Amino acid sequence: MKMNILSSTAQTEIELITLALEKEGLPTKFERLGEGAWHYAYYIPKEDLVLRLPKKIAYDKEVAFDEKLFKTEYEGTKQFYSHANKVKEDICPKYFRYTVSEPLTYTIESYAGRTTPLADQTPAQAKLFGREIGSFFLGLEELEAPLPGVGYLTLNDDEKLTGFYNMNLQAMIREETEEYQQELEALLSSPYPFDKEKVAAFGRELIAQRAVESEKCIFTNQDTSPENILFTSGGIRIIDPYPILYTGTSLAANFAFNYQTLFHSLHNTRRYGKGNYQHVVPQLKANAEGFIEAYTSGSEQKQKDLTVEVFIKLVTMAHDHLDLLQRERLNEEQIIRFGTKGQIEERLRFFLNELEHYPRRMKHGIL
Repeated sequence: MKMNILSSTAQTEIELITLALEKEGLPTKFERLGEGAWHYAYYIPKEDLVLRLPKKIAYDKEVAFDEKLFKTEYEGTKQFYSHANKVKEDICPKYFRYTVSEPLTYTIESYAGRTTPLADQTPAQAKLFGREIGSFFLGLEELEAPLPGVGYLTLNDDEKLTGFYNMNLQAMIREETEEYQQELEALLSSPYPFDKEKVAAFGRELIAQRAVESEKCIFTNQDTSPENILFTSGGIRIIDPYPILYTGTSLAANFAFNYQTLFHSLHNTRRYGKGNYQHVVPQLKANAEGFIEAYTSGSEQKQKDLTVEVFIKLVTMAHDHLDLLQRERLNEEQIIRFGTKGQIEERLRFFLNELEHYPRRMKHGIL
């Protein structure tokens, strides 16, 4: 049986796995480890390695073979693993290889271990894991970015990785800040009820305080999903990242916002439903609390900058939901990620309530 594996050949699953392992000079005995949204994973016990094969159907859509896209993703993963391990040894797989071709595309990497599900963690344990992640994100800011450019990664004409935008980071921050101001104004002009006068007063001031000149471009990770952060007995491990060249504060805020607010609010979507995040809210919030404590590390300035960025994440997510509700119809990808219009509207009202109460959360040090 070929299953749902991306390949231009008619070979079966077993044949493709065997071919990949033989190509790497590895034993062909394997165990099925599981599957994510985009890949199947197989464990090679004798070498303690994981083979991953891409799916040809993901989220009900056919995945077209795109050599540049796969090379960008896999080379980006390889370089992020190496970069991350300079901050904390073994936080990412040390071994990583890949092959990209129409007949056979795969990755091979070190096995990162078994995770402790959030549901099996106490809030105290979750907070410790959060502190470890926060320290790691702070450590990334100590390293110089190993790649040029800003933004998500792409391959240039010489097949070298760069950020998508060839521009000054401060110029990009200023451009984006204007967009965030416009998103806030759109929410204030919407028909949905919340204390708009209050949110306008402190919201405009917060966005105007966004750090610009003090920020530097670092090589960091946007993927904060508990699916790809393993909580092991030996500490956290990060796999399958979404690397980006951007400001450390923005990506730290992304983590804090996702664990404090976003993940559990998306529990009724197809994309996030299997995480059952509505049942582990104490663990998610404890993880975020530990993360913030370690990342800010007693610095009032970092706390202030993070407060602004988390507010921006909340504004943007609320605006995204407002935009979806204003569309005549949703496409399949939007439904998978955000749910029905009824669910989106309910979530928007939740976000607007969070915006309204943001000053109180700030006062108590809760982002």
